[in-house]
Amino acid sequence: MKKRDGVSVLGIDPGLNSFGFGLVVEHDRALHPVKYGQYVVPGKISFESKLVFIGEKIDKMVEELKPDVIAIEKIYVAKNTQIALALGIVSGVIASSGLSRHIEVAFITPAEIKKILTGTGQALKQQVSFMVEKLLGLQKSPGEHAVDALAAAIGFISINRFNHLIEKL
Repeated sequence: MKKRDGVSVLGIDPGLNSFGFGLVVEHDRALHPVKYGQYVVPGKISFESKLVFIGEKIDKMVEELKPDVIAIEKIYVAKNTQIALALGIVSGVIASSGLSRHIEVAFITPAEIKKILTGTGQALKQQVSFMVEKLLGLQKSPGEHAVDALAAAIGFISINRFNHLIEKL
């Protein structure tokens, strides 16, 4: 993606039981949170119904917010194979929502996000949350999943800035 002023990035923290979202706009090299939050997926429904619920929420969000990019936190570690597979499917549903609308989709690992925000890929959740709140001027934490989503958006914007600088060399 070419760097341009006013880029909007919808960060997503995927999850099967709950997920976070956060739209961040970069304008004049400043970061502005536009909308963020988290959803709880109904617990007593089938796996397939959860996917439909997540897909419908993401579709509505993408239609409303019209991001330039969707940055999805890449899940590569899980307690077991079944959880990892389920999260991969959820990420695919989320990516499909953007790709079907010709919106760029990027996956960014938690370690990359932590390194960008705190300087170390081993940062604690509290350190990431602190940096998200400071960078976006938030008065209080928007919730764990929303913080992770906002962090993914900030991480993508930072990577995009760096890639744009490299292109100029």
